[in-house]
Amino acid sequence: MKIIAFVCNGNSFKSIICERLAKELTNNFIIVSAGLNPAPFVNKEGEQIMDKKGLSMKGYKPHSLNEIPIEIDYLVKMGCEIECPFISSEETFNFNMEDYPSETFEDKEHIINILDKKVKELIFELSNRN
Repeated sequence: MKIIAFVCNGNSFKSIICERLAKELTNNFIIVSAGLNPAPFVNKEGEQIMDKKGLSMKGYKPHSLNEIPIEIDYLVKMGCEIECPFISSEETFNFNMEDYPSETFEDKEHIINILDKKVKELIFELSNRN
């Protein structure tokens, strides 16, 4: 089974939300997420927004790069100029989320809506390849 890894800096919001969204959409891939400098816990407002969508984040926690497979098939960066030095991938995607502020609850809701769309498009594209 092919592996999709969503990666960002802290793995507390964007990448871990993408992991949760992707797991809701498919069982045809192994879905993981990680951060270069993982936070101690998932972003609380992000959890609340996902709960409102009916997608619990219970059991999710930020992971470091050394907690995911070294070789993955599809690397998905959130943007923010991150480099993933120890991850090799067949293909890399960039969600380019660096221009979206995430200071307020409304900002975070907007980001999750954008990520939801991007994850759906990605899963659809990759599913139609295999």
